[in-house]
Amino acid sequence: MAQTDTPKPSFASGHRWLGALNSVMASAAALALVVMLNYLAAGHFRRFQWSRDAAFKLSRQTQVVLDSLTNDTQVTLFFQPGGENEQIYGLASGLLAEYQNANPRHIHLRLLDYTRFPGPAKELLSKHIPNGPRNKDFVLFECNGHSKIVYADEMADYDFSDLMAGRGKFVRRNAFRGELLFTSDIYAVSHPQALKTYFLCGHGENDPGDPPGEPGNLGRSGYSKLAAILKEEIDSDCERLSLLGTNDIPHDCQLLIVAGPHKGEFLPEEVNKIAAYLKNGGRLLALLTKPCGLEPMLAQQWGVRLGNSRVVDKDPRYTTQGPYSFFTAQLFPHHITNPLAKDKTPILMVWPRPVFQVEDRGKIPGAPEFTLLAATSAEGVDENNHAGAYPLLAAIEQGVIKGVETPRGGGTRIVVAGDSDFLDDQVIVSWEANHDFAELALNWLLQRPEIMIEGLVPQPIREYKLYLTPAQSFRVRWLFLAGMPACILALGGLVWLRRRH
Repeated sequence: MAQTDTPKPSFASGHRWLGALNSVMASAAALALVVMLNYLAAGHFRRFQWSRDAAFKLSRQTQVVLDSLTNDTQVTLFFQPGGENEQIYGLASGLLAEYQNANPRHIHLRLLDYTRFPGPAKELLSKHIPNGPRNKDFVLFECNGHSKIVYADEMADYDFSDLMAGRGKFVRRNAFRGELLFTSDIYAVSHPQALKTYFLCGHGENDPGDPPGEPGNLGRSGYSKLAAILKEEIDSDCERLSLLGTNDIPHDCQLLIVAGPHKGEFLPEEVNKIAAYLKNGGRLLALLTKPCGLEPMLAQQWGVRLGNSRVVDKDPRYTTQGPYSFFTAQLFPHHITNPLAKDKTPILMVWPRPVFQVEDRGKIPGAPEFTLLAATSAEGVDENNHAGAYPLLAAIEQGVIKGVETPRGGGTRIVVAGDSDFLDDQVIVSWEANHDFAELALNWLLQRPEIMIEGLVPQPIREYKLYLTPAQSFRVRWLFLAGMPACILALGGLVWLRRRH
């Protein structure tokens, strides 16, 4: 019987161990290479913007601001995800994530859902907003003890055309202002500048140090609440200032407040000092219940004219218990009034003078931009029984002229009202909308976008609506409820028959 040879192994035992060791070493080398590549990529990564939505694309100006940061900036999204501001939350969180990705070393983002974490929410509010927030949803920026707040209703521009035309009560968001506000506030808290507001005195103006008057009296009282808003909510110091004699408006004056002078008129030299201040990019809050001598300068140079006769609104929908107080019937689109109009909260006025635009003034090239903020209903009546819709509040703005340097580095902004009592202590305390208007107006007046963020604009919010007839809606409903499940069952049945045969 033939003897069969035992087959020899193809590899010796030593060769097998060498092959296994080679595989292990090759795997370890590949793993080390992947780790090294990831380590290098973490410090030298490059992100690409694939989204068509420009709301999440950072501009060159924002990149410059983020690259200039040397200190950590904590950004807190104080929101309820899925709440009434869900759209704003989605836009804000998406954009702020891009800020953090652009500079993860100095931008630290966190979400604080006040419905899930009430303890930390109360602690944050007590530290930064002891008197309570104006809106429950906001974004907080903190850096080295300085903080800025952007409320949800400030982050969008609103389209009031349907509401004002009487076609419904729907107000649509048409633009997102997130990058403009976020970049401005990050720059402000990381490069803080002292704000200084001066209250004019010497002609019987409301005093920022006066305590409130007697409850229920809508007469003259102090302006301590307005001063508190400046100090606690705007972070601006304030002082009294007299322009009599050789006193000039200080160079550090970011805002000048003329609060209801009622003893005599300003002297020509005082008016000239205020006019020069405004031409050099000054900011003015003019609350002029009585003629005071500033009216000719405001009309000739800034296109705003105040009436001599006070007005009231006779429409019972806007009257109050007082004979001279009433609510604004109309609020017009502007950054100051948009949040109030969105919430449909009118401003309480106390026997104001009307505020008109000088005719044909706005047609002059380069003329200041006049924006009406509020007005009476068509049943407004002046002291001479002339009826009509009277304008009550106005904002005037003139931007920086390129090539022309201004000492204060910004454009001129003015808010004019023919009423000083609507911002006194008693009214601000009794009607919350007047407090909100004061805060919004002061914020707008004191805002000075730096040259680094010049050119940032709101990004349009695109909304797509699908309109269906009742019959089309019925067919679509049954397509999803019955048609699509039936197709899946039929496909499964065909597969079952195929496998069976």
